[in-house]
Amino acid sequence: MFIQSKRRFYACLMTAGLVLGCAMSDDDDGVAEAVCEVDADDTDCDVCIKTGCCGEYSSCQNDTDCLCVLNCANDNQPREVCATRCNVTDENITDILTLLGGENQTCTVQCDDECAVYGFVPVDGL
Repeated sequence: MFIQSKRRFYACLMTAGLVLGCAMSDDDDGVAEAVCEVDADDTDCDVCIKTGCCGEYSSCQNDTDCLCVLNCANDNQPREVCATRCNVTDENITDILTLLGGENQTCTVQCDDECAVYGFVPVDGL
C-alpha cells in the first residue's frame, strides 16, 4: 500500500510538472506580446515597429547592440555617435539592424518614415 501511494504521488508530481511546463512554453507568445504593447511614451518608430513588426522588435530587445542602436537613433543621434555610444563599429551597424529589417525588408519599408534608425543603412543594405 505504501508503494502504491508513493507511485501515485510521483505520477501526480510528473503530471503537474508537465502541465506547468506546457503552460510556461505557451506563455512565450505572451512575453512577445507584452514587449510589443504600445506605451504612452513610445516614439513613432517604436509604435510602428511594435504594431507592425512585433517579432523583429522582440528580437531586437534580446540583442543588446540592436536595442542600443535603436534607442540611440530614437534620440536623434547620428550613426557615428550611435556606433561610439553602443561600442560597435560603424560598419557593423548594418549587420546589427538586420533584425529590425524584417523578412524582405517589410519593417524597413513600413516604418522608414518614422524610424531614424533605418536611415543608418542604405535601402539595399539590409
